[in-house]
Amino acid sequence: MKTPLLRLLQGAGLSCGALVVGVAFGLFLTPYMLTCLGDRAYGVFALASVFAGWCGLLDFGLTTTTSRYITRYYVKGDQVGVNETGSTAIVLFGGISALVFLLACGAFGLASLFGDRFDETGLLGAALFFAGASFAVSKISDGVCGVLKGALRQELTGGTVFIFRILFGLVNFAILFLGGRLIALFVGNLVLTILQLCVYILLTRRAVPSFRFSFSSFRKKRVRSLFRYSFFAFLAQAGEIAVNRSDLIIIAALMSMADVARYNLVVVTLVSYFNSFLYETSSWETNWFARLAAFETTEEDALEQGTSPQTTPGQARLSDAFYESRSAITRASIYGSVFMAFGLLMFGRPFIERWIGAEYLDAFPALALCGVAAGLYRGSAETNARLLQGVARHRVLAVGAMLHGLLNVALSVLFVRLGLGLLGVALGTVLPGLAIHYFWIPNATCRLIGEKKRVYWARQIKTTVVAVAATILPGWIVLRFAAPEYWRLAILAVVSFCLYVATVYAFGLTRDERLSAKALLLRRFARDRE
Repeated sequence: MKTPLLRLLQGAGLSCGALVVGVAFGLFLTPYMLTCLGDRAYGVFALASVFAGWCGLLDFGLTTTTSRYITRYYVKGDQVGVNETGSTAIVLFGGISALVFLLACGAFGLASLFGDRFDETGLLGAALFFAGASFAVSKISDGVCGVLKGALRQELTGGTVFIFRILFGLVNFAILFLGGRLIALFVGNLVLTILQLCVYILLTRRAVPSFRFSFSSFRKKRVRSLFRYSFFAFLAQAGEIAVNRSDLIIIAALMSMADVARYNLVVVTLVSYFNSFLYETSSWETNWFARLAAFETTEEDALEQGTSPQTTPGQARLSDAFYESRSAITRASIYGSVFMAFGLLMFGRPFIERWIGAEYLDAFPALALCGVAAGLYRGSAETNARLLQGVARHRVLAVGAMLHGLLNVALSVLFVRLGLGLLGVALGTVLPGLAIHYFWIPNATCRLIGEKKRVYWARQIKTTVVAVAATILPGWIVLRFAAPEYWRLAILAVVSFCLYVATVYAFGLTRDERLSAKALLLRRFARDRE
């Protein structure tokens, strides 16, 4: 029987696989779509996608909040809490879905006034409507999916995302191949989104049979609890958007559109893949830390029961199992982020030259700077964020994200004015990121969970040294043999990964971790032979 941890890890692996599939289809379909649709129709597609992306702010952080609270009540065996929280969340997501649908209808009406600018009257309005409708359906899916994730069945949600990511790519390709136009793409995506919602509902009924959605289970007190938690998650999300979306605006205002294109294709695209991969690999951690915290008696329990906490928030020591999990997960995250930073640094230049041309290599120094900084702090930062979300001490994340967004804008403008160009924009993002996510938030996290700072920093520095040392031999090989050819880069990537993993296994894991990894591989090999 699979343990909750194994299910969560399988879910994370499947989510990462879905991300890889999405990236592969994106790299392949984008030029093909541009050829099939033409510049104007593709511009409409881009505008509709931006509209759906901005609708994501209406989530208000409820997606993470729902699964976190469901996990807490599920582990405690509080079936009333599970049903009331799940039903309340699905009703709230239904309200968000209705709001998005109204916005889509409004966008359709407004866009119909300007559709002639795209030489295809009504195309923009229809595209905005169907994009909004698909997003509205996906919000209901988020509510149902939150119940599955909360019950620690992320292998089901990850598997569903993986399968449907393939289906979305194949259906889009088939529509274009058969001569379908833009609206056919959006209609196909809407149909698949509805089908995905149906799959989530069926999986929830089978995997969590004790959960029953009912409007009568809607509770105002659950709304207050969810929004009290999600408010800070929303602020953190808004801060991240400010960091990720402001750079291009600054470049457009102070530099040129050619610089916007170079920075967007090289830095924004590749770093976003970097961050998305880390996000998917760490998405399960919130539920895991919430599960561990559910066995503890914390100030959150006292607040829910209407009594005063007996200890100062964050000062009571948690169980040894909690700290051991934090240690192992943090080290694994650092090993992952350092290797991905190594990939951007060593493979970035030949990949860019082969992918979009040598004329875009001017942006590589900015990519290298962002990649190295992200390798140093992004892995442990994701773990700290998931941990704080899991124990409901995530207010500091909202403050940090908002500060990062504001400082990013101010410093980027300053460095561009000083003549540093694209490198100055990257520097404006990197410096506050290091200060906030590498130094400030880790120290705040130690204080909030009662961990000694010297323990954290000893682990952080030792793990980083081992990870960097593990890249030396692969780095020499890449420098020696790399060339702007896909097949050569793919072979070098596999060789580098194997060498890196072998070094980390030998010097970066404890004896117990090596034995556990070996036993897991042997069990998997024996199961495959059977």
